[in-house]
Amino acid sequence: MSDKERIRLLIREAELYRKQSLLEESKEKYEEILEFLQGHERYSKDKKLIDAVQGKIRTVEGALDEIENGPETPELSREVHELISRLFSFSENEETAAMEGAIALAKFGQYDEAIKSFKELIQEGIMPLVAAKNALMCHLTLSSADAAIAQFKQWLSQETFSAKELRYLRSTLGDHLAKRGIGVDLPQVSEPIPGEVQEKEEEGIIDISSFVVRWANGPLKGQRTEFEVSFQSGNTISTIIAAQEKDLVDAFKPGLQLSDIECFSPIAVFKGKGIVADMKKISSGRRQRDYSLDIRIEGG
Repeated sequence: MSDKERIRLLIREAELYRKQSLLEESKEKYEEILEFLQGHERYSKDKKLIDAVQGKIRTVEGALDEIENGPETPELSREVHELISRLFSFSENEETAAMEGAIALAKFGQYDEAIKSFKELIQEGIMPLVAAKNALMCHLTLSSADAAIAQFKQWLSQETFSAKELRYLRSTLGDHLAKRGIGVDLPQVSEPIPGEVQEKEEEGIIDISSFVVRWANGPLKGQRTEFEVSFQSGNTISTIIAAQEKDLVDAFKPGLQLSDIECFSPIAVFKGKGIVADMKKISSGRRQRDYSLDIRIEGG
């Protein structure tokens, strides 16, 4: 790889972090670019390029300052939390409705409360594996990789999950950390003792970690857009779209039929169709002003 190609790659990575609102990571990547340029025999003399990178750093720092000085996530009363859970829980099945209620809190930016709700579901034995994955995603959405890792280690030391389930959670967490460029050697899961009774695997759930939308019409016709799944409840998946991604915010309207979706799960890659179930602006928390997109996946 030439030095020019390396610079281009680093800039793409920095911009990708910024678009995903991973501002600390974006700043670090731009600082890496600046250090490389300033130490390079040729590019150290390119004042225009260096000024451009320094400008990008200032822009990201401004966004970080805005978040730092912005309003704190409002403390909601228990009654309001319960109201959100009731209003946005649509399933007649009580256990599924409880899960949807916890996910609804996360979509409204109430990540700490959502994590508490997911932990309660785990303790009550209500879809514990789904609750655990969504709890990890809340930590990662808060850019709290250390908290997510600590949570996994805590589960590892307990008897809440089987060895098979812990290996799944380890793989899921490891994949998401890798996508964020975080290299962590997560502890291995011990093999089960011969003869140990394994918990029954939760049925009826195909875990989707990411998906690709191929646009058949509209302004994005012919393009391919990839998204990381933030939360999942049954066949409804959620992702977060940064406020500055105006073309995507405008493209996804409730009721929009998506005829070509490629879904990626730990066990398979499959194609399907979908419908935009909801698109709402996040009103609080670190992702305030970004958008939460819900897509209901249907068979191909």
